[in-house]
Amino acid sequence: MRSAALTLLLALVCSAASAAEQHAKPIIQQVLANVKLIKAADPTAVPMAFWDFDGTIIKGDVSEGLEEKGEQRFKGLIQRTIEEGYSTVYGREEWKRYREVDYPRLNEMGRWISWPFNAQIYAGRSVADLDAFCLREYDLVYRKWYFASSIAMLRALEKAGVENYVVSASPELFVANASPTLQLPRERLRGIRVHLSAGFVTTQIVYPLPMGEGKVELVRELVLSRPHGVAVVAFGNSYSTDGAFLRYVASQPSLPGGAKGTAVMVNGGKVVPGYTEHFICVEQSDVCHSPGGAGGNVAR
Repeated sequence: MRSAALTLLLALVCSAASAAEQHAKPIIQQVLANVKLIKAADPTAVPMAFWDFDGTIIKGDVSEGLEEKGEQRFKGLIQRTIEEGYSTVYGREEWKRYREVDYPRLNEMGRWISWPFNAQIYAGRSVADLDAFCLREYDLVYRKWYFASSIAMLRALEKAGVENYVVSASPELFVANASPTLQLPRERLRGIRVHLSAGFVTTQIVYPLPMGEGKVELVRELVLSRPHGVAVVAFGNSYSTDGAFLRYVASQPSLPGGAKGTAVMVNGGKVVPGYTEHFICVEQSDVCHSPGGAGGNVAR
């Protein structure tokens, strides 16, 4: 009962908070106008929306946490899982070694090494145990930090028959557990994936890595996995990690009915040359636990 009541409360709060940010409604209208064109030309078409997660759906980063004005608003799942003993590489007291020594060293070699490492540190751990812990963290903490406008757009698109998918560079072990709070099927939430063996995590990486051009490849795979799938809109927050797949969706040459793909850059900052003509750029801060725009308040 508590979870159901919280879900209803947060849904109402998200709806109220998003009213203060004016971009959600016209974006929804633009996307649905294109969906109408597509469905008129091909009634069998399956319209699909693609979302980055960190900084796009959730304020901050579900892996790394969120700090604002020198204050930690919430801990990320890497810290939480290490401190709670879920990593098989780091002991409960070794978060500092991960954060200050190992991860920076790997990151210097390249994010293609360091970011998958965030999924590999659970090798040998039961997926069921990780899922149970992450689900509780989403219910207690992370759902309160979803951007109200992102949730409003996601819900409206889903209600109108657009299938929403998440393509994130956080570990899929983390991202997939947002499924209940986003009200999306688990298989639609994709992150950096490692092979599972008999219900346990391994170190073997599954490609493509959903980062940079890898997100383009993953979006193509997901579209092809749906008979008559059509990518109609993409949402991201970073030109370096999301720019490629946003531009891909926005610049598709031939959608049914002469429709156009839409790309939305959320809090992306200064526009990078070459992207201006492709993206709708918006700023948003309201989160689901803080109506009236008080998105910086700490959820206790």
